[in-house]
Amino acid sequence: MLTLEEIRAHFRRHDPVSSSLGIEVLDVGREYSLVEMPPHGCQLNGMGAVHDGAVFILADVAFAALSNANGLYCTNAQTSISFVRSGRVGPLRGEARVLRSGKLLSTYEVRVTDAEGGLVAVATITGYGVGARLPLGDA
Repeated sequence: MLTLEEIRAHFRRHDPVSSSLGIEVLDVGREYSLVEMPPHGCQLNGMGAVHDGAVFILADVAFAALSNANGLYCTNAQTSISFVRSGRVGPLRGEARVLRSGKLLSTYEVRVTDAEGGLVAVATITGYGVGARLPLGDA
């Protein structure tokens, strides 16, 4: 399993979308990850809430941090997400947990909450294990 710093370094080097949104990996284990996103101007919609697209990206990054923690690429094959309420109070956090881990397909649940602990979204994500190693150097 990769260390937290290796996972953070990978996202900094190879995931410009999460970096541009200010998403940070706070914790990762064998069956859990926690990521955080501070809301700011480019993420807000016309009503002043975090855009659902940014919430989706936060959920996807939580899934990616967990599903790639073994050092092998796992890609998002399918996502079902329910937006429960507007994300207005930041930072938003995405917590991913493994529901089932298989050889090629695995299933994860991601819960996105606001700074008050209110549920913003719930996603069920199916990951496909590509089998290729994550690039951990400066490439």
